[in-house]
Amino acid sequence: MTDVVNEVMKPFRMSETEQKIRYGIGSAAAAAAIFAPLSYKWKGVLTAIAAETILSAVYGVSPGRRILHV
Repeated sequence: MTDVVNEVMKPFRMSETEQKIRYGIGSAAAAAAIFAPLSYKWKGVLTAIAAETILSAVYGVSPGRRILHV
């Protein structure tokens, strides 16, 4: 059963390089949201970007590939 799941999810998986880039973007967005003197609206936008990029890197599934594949 595990082999079937891996084969189905294979087109949506990201490479190790893409994961590292997403970790970097997410970390930078989180740092900017915490330390930059911005309004609450921009802090919310940066927090959302940070959460999306870090979570997609953790799970290893690219949301862009999933949207384009369908």
